[in-house]
Amino acid sequence: MNVIGPRLRTARLAQTPPWSLEELSALLEQQSGLELSAATLSKIERGLRSVYDFEVIAFCRLLKIDPSVLLGFTAERPPTVEATN
Repeated sequence: MNVIGPRLRTARLAQTPPWSLEELSALLEQQSGLELSAATLSKIERGLRSVYDFEVIAFCRLLKIDPSVLLGFTAERPPTVEATN
């Protein structure tokens, strides 16, 4: 139901240290007043919930990524998480 889910998850986990869904939820509320529970964010990341335009804007501002990346309009990808051995 949305195209941003996997990109949102990748960008969330690329934070240093990686953010949990609970941390993302708290930061969204603190910085933009957007109240999305960890369960709702999980549904968004799995593509099970639609996303409003103002939510995309809040995600991009918080994660410091361009909306075109999150929406898949560019070949550029969100930062990736490097595997550690």
